Amino acid sequence: MTESVWQQQFSEIVDKRDEKLPPAWLATGVAPRPRVERGRAVHLSGPGRLVANDVINLLEEATEKAVVSSFLLADRDIEEALFSAAQRGVRVYVLVASEARLGREEPQGEFDKKVLEQHRAMLQRLGGHVLFRTAPYFHSKVVIIDPGAHVRGLLLTANLTAEALERNEEIAINLTADQANEVTDYLKWAIWEYAEHEFIDPKDRFKSVHPLGRVPHPAPTASIVATTSVTQTIRDEALRLIASANNQIVVSSFGWDKDHEIVQRLCERARDGLDVVALARIRPSSMPALVALAEVGAKVLGFEWLHAKAIWVDTQQALVMSANLQADGLNTGFELGVRLTGSGAGEIFERLIQWREGAMWRLAAAPSLREAMGKVRLWDGNRLKEVEVVTRTTVNLGSVIAASAHDLQATRPPRPAHNGTPPLAHEICYLWTVVAPGLAEKSIEIQKPTEGKQPPISYAPQVFREPSGRLVVAVRSPAELAHARDVMPEVNAEAIVVVNGATP
Repeated sequence: MTESVWQQQFSEIVDKRDEKLPPAWLATGVAPRPRVERGRAVHLSGPGRLVANDVINLLEEATEKAVVSSFLLADRDIEEALFSAAQRGVRVYVLVASEARLGREEPQGEFDKKVLEQHRAMLQRLGGHVLFRTAPYFHSKVVIIDPGAHVRGLLLTANLTAEALERNEEIAINLTADQANEVTDYLKWAIWEYAEHEFIDPKDRFKSVHPLGRVPHPAPTASIVATTSVTQTIRDEALRLIASANNQIVVSSFGWDKDHEIVQRLCERARDGLDVVALARIRPSSMPALVALAEVGAKVLGFEWLHAKAIWVDTQQALVMSANLQADGLNTGFELGVRLTGSGAGEIFERLIQWREGAMWRLAAAPSLREAMGKVRLWDGNRLKEVEVVTRTTVNLGSVIAASAHDLQATRPPRPAHNGTPPLAHEICYLWTVVAPGLAEKSIEIQKPTEGKQPPISYAPQVFREPSGRLVVAVRSPAELAHARDVMPEVNAEAIVVVNGATP
C-alpha cells in the first residue's frame, strides 16, 4: 500500500494459474530443426527440393510415356520437365482436379490466388502438348514413367507445387516396379473411365468426356490401395492397421473429420490406453476431431504446413496415402496409397518421429493457465484466436472515494468481466486508489453559535452541511486533520472532507 496526502493506493495479487482455458495449442518450446530430406526409399519435401528434383529427373528420363496425377500443379521446373518430355515425343498424361474444385479450397498457402493463377497458366502452356483429364475428386499424387518392363514411379502426399515440395511436411515413396505398374492400372482406369473433362487444345478449354467402358477397374493387390467409385481399400487398410496396433499408433494428416470411423477408432484406441500420436496442420476445420483425440489422451501435435498423410503402427506396418482422414478421400474420390512393412515401415516411423520431436505446438483439451506461457492459440468452438500468456499483468481498477479524509479506506472496486475467459496471466495484480472526499458544491457553512449579540464564528476547521444533508468538517491542509477530528464529535459531523484547491 502506497500512501500520499489525500489518497492511498492498494493492491491485491490474484493467482490465476489454476484457471481453466478452452482447448488450446500450447508452444512446446522446441527449436526449429533442419529437415533430413533424403532417405533410403522414403523421402521428405524441403528447401533442398530433393523430392521435386526426383520428380523432374523421372520426367527427364521418360522415353515413351509419363503419367502424372496431382490435385494441383504449379511448379515451374516440373512444368518445364513435362513440356520437354512432350517435345521429345513422350506421351504425357496429367490428372488434375477440376478448376471448380480448386476454387473451393481454403485460400491459404498453395491454394492462394498466385498459385492458382500459375496452375491455370500451366494448363494454357501445356495444352496441345499434354493430355489433361480432370474431375473434382482427382486427388492422388503420383508420377509414373514408361509403364511395363522399365517402369519407375514415385508416390507422394504432396501436390506438385513449389510450396508443397519446399515448405510443407510431405512424404514421397520410391515405388518398386510391381507397385508402379499397379498404380499405372489405377491411373489408366481413372483417365479413361473416371474423368469428367479433358483439356487438349487451349482454344477449346475443357470438354466433357464419357467413360470408354473398355478399361477394367484394377483388382485389389497386396501393396497398392485406393479410393475410387468401386473400392475403398485405403479406408479398409487404415482400419486394419489401427486395429492391429499393440501399444503405439502414429498418424499424420492434413484433414480430419471427427465423425469419420477412422478418427472414431483412433479415439477408441487412445481411450483404451494406447499411445496414439496425431500430427496435424493447425486449421479450424480439423479442430473438432483433434480436440476429441486430445480429450481421450492422444498426443496431438501441431504444425503450420504439415500435409503428409500416413499411419504407422507398432506391428511394423505403415500406410502412406493421398487421402485425408475424411469421407471425401476415404469413402469417395480418387486416392492412392501404398502399404509398407519391415524396413519400409521402419523408415516411415523414423520420419514421423523426426516430425514429432520437432513439433512446435501441442494441443491441450482443457489446459490450466499454469501450463501455458507465451503465444497460445485458443479454440472457442468456431475459430482459433492467437493470444499471449504472461507471468504477471497489472489491472488498474481506478479510484474510489473514501467515506472520510481521516480514514482512507473503501471497498475494492469490482473487477472487470472477461467474457468467460480469465485474464491471460499466471498472476494478476489489481491496483486501485482510495481518495479523500471533496466538499460538495453548494454546501452551506455551519457556524459556531455565540452568547449574546456576538456574531457566529466559524469552526476551526470549518463545518458545512452538504446538499445531501450530511454534516462535514472541511480541511485545507493535512495540518488541520487533527483539529478536524476533534471538531467531528462536537458537531456530530459524519466525515472530514477536503476543500477544492487544498494544499497537499
